[in-house]
Parts: sequence; structure tokens; C-alpha cells
Amino acid sequence: MDFFKEFGRGLRAYGPAFKMLFSRRFAWFMLFPLLAWGLFFGIGVWLVEWMGAPVSAWIHGGIARLVGDIGWLHNAGAVVAFLFRMLLRIGYFLLFLTIGGYVVLIVLSPVFSWLSERTETAVTGREYPADLGRFLREMGRGILIALRNTFLQLLVSALLLLLSFIPFVGLVSPVLLFLSSAYFYGFSFVDYTIERRYLQVNESVRYVNRNIGFVMGIGLPFAAALLLPFGRFLVCGYVSLVAVMAATMAVCDKTVSNRNNL
Repeated sequence: MDFFKEFGRGLRAYGPAFKMLFSRRFAWFMLFPLLAWGLFFGIGVWLVEWMGAPVSAWIHGGIARLVGDIGWLHNAGAVVAFLFRMLLRIGYFLLFLTIGGYVVLIVLSPVFSWLSERTETAVTGREYPADLGRFLREMGRGILIALRNTFLQLLVSALLLLLSFIPFVGLVSPVLLFLSSAYFYGFSFVDYTIERRYLQVNESVRYVNRNIGFVMGIGLPFAAALLLPFGRFLVCGYVSLVAVMAATMAVCDKTVSNRNNL
């Protein structure tokens, strides 16, 4: 019963977090996912063109030498080179749609640390003085936690994929995979707040496991956003902003509740 109560509390935190994000004080944070999307996509397109041009030229020249004077194959090299560049662009676009959501947690990690700190200040009134060293440590920890959770999630996904060949387990493995994603993403979002309590990573793991209900409630919307067929990177960017704020509010609320019960 406590799990479902805490799970609901994590989901309910999205309401005030969403409202706060659209306030004048926080609305400009919504520029960051758009900038990250443009940067990530732009660099990827440039790399595809940079790698594709010499390779397609090599393919064109190689086929031209191979067919020689065969008239009806005269343009074969140009056609194959064009198809190669199109397939390379399509391949990158599909890769962008596939892993874009996962990249959000790493690319926007500095923004999440800053956003979580400002959210806690707005909720509790506690000010954190500017400290570049602390900010860099928190940013590095956020990236480390994101990488750790991504690696563990891939291991869990591989294990569930193997177990899916078992008749009964195969029916529930997609649900288990989705719930494990909610857990790991919720962990990442919650850690941006609990890292300011100077917890070590192993202490953070224990905290998350003790509060697994609201952690999964925080991570569930982001895990659901990853299932979108299109626009995944951009949508996940905006959902992650709300998730960080919701996690901060939930952690601060739980801390206050625990103190009142002492």
C-alpha cells in the first residue's frame, strides 16, 4: 500500500512542477531542450555530410572504373553514390530517434543541476551560494549517475530479452522493461536533489530503494515519452525539465514530512 501511495505522490508532483515551469521565473529554461536538439541534430547532420561526401565520391569513381564503356551503366556510379548518401542520412535520423531520449540526461545534466537547485530555493527558501567547484562536481555526478543507470538498464533489458523466450515471462517482460526504465530514470532525476545532501552514490542507491514508489512515479512519464515514435528527443527534453522539478519538490516535501514526524 505504501508503494502505491508513494507512487501516486511522485506522479502528483508533476502538477505543481508543470505549473512552476511555466512561471516567469522558470519559463526560460524551456529554451535548453530546443537548443540541445538543434545542436545535437545539427552536428549529426554535419558529420553525416562530412563522412558521406568522400565515401560516395569513392563509390562513384569505383563503379565508373568498373563498368568502363558500358553505356547503359554509365550513370550507375552516380545512382549508387546518391542512394548511399540517402541511406546514411536515413540511418542517422533513425538513430537520432532511437537514442535521442537517452542522450537528454547527459547533454542537459548541467541544466538539470541548476534547475533543481533553483526549484529547491523556490520551494524551501534555502539559498545556495554560487560555487563553480560545487556546480562542476554536481554536474559530473549527474553525468556519472546517468551513465551508470543507462548501463544497468541495458543489462536489465538484455536479461529480460533472454527471459522473454520463457512462455509466461515473455508475456510480462515488456511491462517489466518499462517499469525498470521508470526506476532508472526516476533515480537520475531524484539524484539531482539528494546529491546536495552530500550523499555518496551507494547512499543514494539506498535512499532510492527505500523510496522506490515515488522514484518510479517520477520516472514513469519520461519512460512513457521514450515510447513516442517521433519527436522523442525534443519531447523528452521538456518532460525531463518537469521531472527534475517534480523530483525536487517530492524530495523536499518528504524531507519536511520526516522532520515533522520526529
